[in-house]
Order: sequence, then C-alpha cells, then structure tokens
Amino acid sequence: MEKFIDLHMHSTRSDGSFSPKDVVAHALSVGVSIISLTDHDSVAGVAEATAAGDEVGIGVVPGVELSAQVGKKDVHILGYFIDPEQDDFKAYLKKFQDARVERAEKIVEKLNKMGVRIQMAQVMAKAGGAAIGRPHIADVLVEEEAVFSANEAFYKYLGYGKPAYQPKYTMSPAEAIEVIHASGGLASLAHPILYSQDDLIPQLAKVGLDALEVMHIKHDAKSVKKYSQAAEQNGLLKTGGSDCHGDGRGDAVMGQVKVPVEFLEAMKDKLKK
Repeated sequence: MEKFIDLHMHSTRSDGSFSPKDVVAHALSVGVSIISLTDHDSVAGVAEATAAGDEVGIGVVPGVELSAQVGKKDVHILGYFIDPEQDDFKAYLKKFQDARVERAEKIVEKLNKMGVRIQMAQVMAKAGGAAIGRPHIADVLVEEEAVFSANEAFYKYLGYGKPAYQPKYTMSPAEAIEVIHASGGLASLAHPILYSQDDLIPQLAKVGLDALEVMHIKHDAKSVKKYSQAAEQNGLLKTGGSDCHGDGRGDAVMGQVKVPVEFLEAMKDKLKK
C-alpha cells in the first residue's frame, strides 16, 4: 500500500483539540505513516508526539508554525527538523508566548469594557498551558453564553477589525526563516493560497525560504499545480499537509491530503548538503 505523510497539524499545545499522543493515534487510524506536529509558536508537544510515534511506528518530524507579518497580513512560516532544545530558539518561543499572554489580557480587558464579563483565569485554564490564542477566548465566550459559537465570537468580537481585536506580536517572515535556520531546520511558507499575494514567494525565496506548502486542505488540484510550478520556478522544495486541528471545531481532516513521502526525502537530502 502506498504510504502518505502529513507535515502540517496542530495539537492541544496550541489550538488543536487532539493531544500530541492522540494526533499520532489518529494518524495511525487514517493511514498516515509520517507526521510533523507544527503547533503555533510552540514545540511543547513534540516530545510527547515523538514518544507516541515510536510506540506505534509513526515517524514524527519536529516542527513548528511561526507567526510573521507582511504589512497588516499574517503570514505563517513552517519549520521542519528544528532542534526544540536549541537555546536561541527556546528564547524566541518564550518571548512569543509571553506576548500571546499579554495580547489575551488586552482582549479580555476590551471585552470587559464592552460589558462581556469573562476573566483571564478562564482563558488560561482553557489553554491549559498551551500557546494562548483567540480560539481559547472564543471557547470561554461560548461557555459563558456570550455567543452561540466560536465562529460568532470571531465575527462579533475577535476577528480582524472587530471591537475586541488586538494585534499580535509578530516578526517579519525573513526573521522567522532566520530563527528556523538557526535551530537547524528548513523553512516553508504555509498555505500560500490564503494570502492572495503570490509575489511573496519569490521575495521570500531571496531571503532564504527553503520550501513552499503546495498541498493543503484549502488547495484544490488547480492550486496544487500552480504552487508546484511556483516552487520549481523559485528553486524551492515542496511540502504539504492537512492543517488538521482535530475535531473540536469540525471534522478532523488528517489523511485527506495525500502528501507523497518523496517530499520528505527531498527535504532530508537538502539537510545533508
């Protein structure tokens, strides 16, 4: 049977609903042979996922998804084969996670001023030690019956331009690429279709981008072809993944994006050079 991999997914260590161990179990159940856990600005789940993968024969590539910004647009850079214990990398993540807490505090303060009575302690409890994000605040709003759903929370309060929106601390994509390289990893531009700014690809290739996520749950066949050609034209490797966040806010999409193992082999070859 042909093997497939999935190099983009999230756990409870950021905004997913599966624990790192359950991410591995789900990969096994849907026939994915190798995964990369790419939590947002966090590598806290990598060790657990790796240990679980060793038990059941699922390969786990240490990964992360770093937040960056171009103008007012969020741009995400995936890091693969990073060293989670590298000192500078850990210091960067600590800085970013502290900024996430500060952002959440400001959002809660804005909501309180609007008469929405939730507490930061509730958000911290919902995050459970994970990198705090707006989805955790949305979940608290649902529990407190301030909104009917997480989607409504974003539409009414938390989305860009909404009354409780708070910009997050970010770095440039070039800085994110540099952080990934310093930890020994490869950097890939995540889900390019979401940016509607394809000129980012050659720009980032010039500052050290290694790869482009050509396969993603939001990429149809036409998009896969388009971004595969863009990768080749810019001398970039190809990556791909489902961007699975578990089943907490919809279906678990892991296994729906059939990423060939050849993508990973090419990445390993580049690291050897």
